[in-house]
Amino acid sequence: MNTARKNLLFIVLLIVTSLSSSFSAPLFTKTKPLTIQMPVADGKYAFVVDGKKQIVEISNETGKLQIPAEPCVIRYTAEDGVTNLTVFIEQQTSRSFLLPAVQVNESEVEAKWEAVILGNPVRAGKVMTQITGPMNSNPTIEIYDLQGRSLVKKQVAKNQATESYTLDVPQLSTGILLVKVSCEDFSQTLKVLHTN
Repeated sequence: MNTARKNLLFIVLLIVTSLSSSFSAPLFTKTKPLTIQMPVADGKYAFVVDGKKQIVEISNETGKLQIPAEPCVIRYTAEDGVTNLTVFIEQQTSRSFLLPAVQVNESEVEAKWEAVILGNPVRAGKVMTQITGPMNSNPTIEIYDLQGRSLVKKQVAKNQATESYTLDVPQLSTGILLVKVSCEDFSQTLKVLHTN
């Protein structure tokens, strides 16, 4: 297959992937409710169930998570705001008693994912990406050339609503590059021109 045809197929694949990621999909293919008991004040709390983030309303120390029908792992931040907690849930479990979590603020609940390139074209191998979205997440940034070769892939820690990250790409990879930002149920691909 010649290079032009490969490039066209790769671009079509990226377009289809971008379009499909814009439709909302169910959290898991088959889910069930899990009642959680947590000795905390009423409010909203963030949990990550097998890599998928959920905001749960806790009222009278009780809330409901949607979990997969098979065994899964629940991760969340403890009440101190620092300690990360992990809970393994068996397939038959319908109720779980959890240690207190840190309450999320409204700005985190409402934060929508978005990625932009800061400066286009970019020079000297420095690609700066600004990511907006929920705090305490770990998006992945991957940079490809038009042949579909991965040049750089890095998972970053995102502790603020909006943060910027700089990735170094090889100096020889000039021309149009594709920057893919993904995390949980979000994926966005951006085009950037890299010049010397």
